[in-house]
Amino acid sequence: MLVLEHASLRDRIEDVSLQLRPGEVLALIGPNGAGKSSLLSLLSGLTMPDRGQALLGDTPLRHLSAGHLARHRAVLEQRTEVATGFTVREVIAMGSYLHGHANTTALAVALARVEGLLERRLSTLSGGETQRVLLARALAQLLGSTESERYLLLDEPTAALDIGMADGLMLQIGRIAKQHRIGVLAVVHDLNLGLRHADRVALLDRGHLVACGPTAEVMQRSRLEEVYGVRLAELIHDEHEDLRAFVPLPPHES
Repeated sequence: MLVLEHASLRDRIEDVSLQLRPGEVLALIGPNGAGKSSLLSLLSGLTMPDRGQALLGDTPLRHLSAGHLARHRAVLEQRTEVATGFTVREVIAMGSYLHGHANTTALAVALARVEGLLERRLSTLSGGETQRVLLARALAQLLGSTESERYLLLDEPTAALDIGMADGLMLQIGRIAKQHRIGVLAVVHDLNLGLRHADRVALLDRGHLVACGPTAEVMQRSRLEEVYGVRLAELIHDEHEDLRAFVPLPPHES
């Protein structure tokens, strides 16, 4: 497992403990400024905690080399710098650099559904297309690894996507997690994406972990209203009681 144990980071994260397990989708939610990207950076090993520790199994991430970490986890950050002159095919192939398996690149292309973009240059893509290409590169990195535990850490993977594409991408990410036993942590702003696609949810507020557990238990209307400071309507499907959605309501008039 990827683990945080009582991790703190410079006024951004305070005494957070959580686990990411192979084969699950863990959605990380919380208001703007809650510390979601900082928490993801700690769990990935890109940033080291001031107090507490981040571990892969029983080994602190600070003791692992960059190459060792790259065989276990791939990270898709909010802002990823890639030279735009490369073609999509070349960008995705960068992900399999560690193992050089061409079949891994082909599988990643299929999973991220970017077959029609391979010969285009990155500079010609929309934001949503670029996001899918970078997801394919991250998958190419993981799928060729022979390690038994692999993790995919995604910072707002649906930010540049419309509602249909966002839902489709999260559905596909869930399938990838189950089929390939990859643990996925996804930072999402849309509460309903977390509600619909996550196995577990971690709710962060001002650097503190408010709750972490099964999706239905964490995503209770009263708790979300308190953390986000908004009124919410909870909608339940007439024929499927397990299908819920949250809709913001206007504030009370003074």
